[in-house]
Amino acid sequence: MVKERVSLYTQSPHSLVLILGIAGFISAADNWFVSPALPAIASDLGVSILSAGLVLTAYLLPYGCMQPVFGLISDHAGKARVLFWILIGFTVGSGACALTGSLQTLIFWRAFTGFFAAGIIAISLACLGDAIPLKERQHFVGIFMGIVFLGQGLSVGIGGLLTEFFSWRVPFMLFSGIAVCTLIFIHKIPQTRQTASVMTVHEELKIIYHNPLSWILFPLAGASGFFLIGMYSYLGSFLHQIVSLGYTQIGEIVMFFGFSALIGGTQAGKMSRKIGSRWMIVYGGLLASGSLLLFALLPGWQTGLLVSVGLGLGYICIQSTIATLVFEISPRSKGLPSALVGLGLFGGAGIGTACMGTLIGFFGYCESAIVYTAGIFGIILFTLSVPDLNPSKIIGPEDDRY
Repeated sequence: MVKERVSLYTQSPHSLVLILGIAGFISAADNWFVSPALPAIASDLGVSILSAGLVLTAYLLPYGCMQPVFGLISDHAGKARVLFWILIGFTVGSGACALTGSLQTLIFWRAFTGFFAAGIIAISLACLGDAIPLKERQHFVGIFMGIVFLGQGLSVGIGGLLTEFFSWRVPFMLFSGIAVCTLIFIHKIPQTRQTASVMTVHEELKIIYHNPLSWILFPLAGASGFFLIGMYSYLGSFLHQIVSLGYTQIGEIVMFFGFSALIGGTQAGKMSRKIGSRWMIVYGGLLASGSLLLFALLPGWQTGLLVSVGLGLGYICIQSTIATLVFEISPRSKGLPSALVGLGLFGGAGIGTACMGTLIGFFGYCESAIVYTAGIFGIILFTLSVPDLNPSKIIGPEDDRY
């Protein structure tokens, strides 16, 4: 059975990527600002930092699990419509976090926020996949991902400053307010209906499972989240414990991850057309692993800045390529494949962060960074061992229209 429904957006690509980028920005910022704010949250609510850490788990569990669900829903109910409603849920949840008076209620509202935030990035990417032709797609996907991780980088620094000088509640109120403004623009995205086939859930899952590209891209997404984001999660702690930097200095260095991701994202499309998808991933891995190895061997604020930039550039090269190629797994239904990449990425990031913490406990920071350097190099070797990832050699002429 085949349904006949796909949304095509009349919004210009630049306007669309800006609107969706702001939504992704606040989603990433809301997620990552909490880690450095944990001591302030624990102090204000009268609990230990270990107990306050439950708010991270409460957010990440539904955030990872709900991505495929929202991907499926968006393919069949309309991506912009679903994105609008999950942004409403995000707005309510983030605002409620600012008003909570106990750890238990904060845990509830973080889980509530994570439940809705799960769909923002995946559905936004699927919107771009529907709206933008293949030849221009990675350029705009790169810009979108750069804006998202600019939010991640800035949230650590700006969120830390707001927490230090005002309260940990202020960033939550800020993100909720920005989300309200974004809702206005999301609601106004013009759409037209065009007849095109959208597969049933069973057909879509079957195609994804049997497509060889799935068995390349989803493991790559999980591995990049595990090693790159897993390492990035402990970069601030590394700089504090080993390099003895203060929190303000750490925030300034870590923010360069976001800046470099944004700059790299604007150039990703041009680079991919010149060197191909395979070498985008390889060069991204080399940037990340090379800078990380230097930081592990010669820890200092200079090499810390270098690894922040290297991880940002490396990550955007790898992830923008994966996020672009995944649309070709099931060209008629882009929500679920994009969401599965998100599940792999953030699921891998969660596991990678936990494993990094365990390694640090056993071996120390520098030794653990070397282990993760080897893991990133493994991504390079895996990429070199698989068939050519150039999109023009993967898809047929019929799919090239999308």
